[in-house]
Amino acid sequence: MMLYLQQLEQQVPPTEHILVAIDHTAWGRPDAPTLKERTHEYGEGVIIGQGYSTIAWIPEALRKLGITPTT
Repeated sequence: MMLYLQQLEQQVPPTEHILVAIDHTAWGRPDAPTLKERTHEYGEGVIIGQGYSTIAWIPEALRKLGITPTT
């Protein structure tokens, strides 16, 4: 996350507020052969699986057009 913010600070004009959208998805993998390939993931309960996260910068120009991430 810190590396991502450092890169954004270099690319985003200093007058623009930084807005990021973050999503985390858990994929169940109860039959994974090793513990390294699975973790305890939380959502609607606890599952054994793999977690995947996505982070995206929403430029101010898109926000002015009314284009924002949806839930």
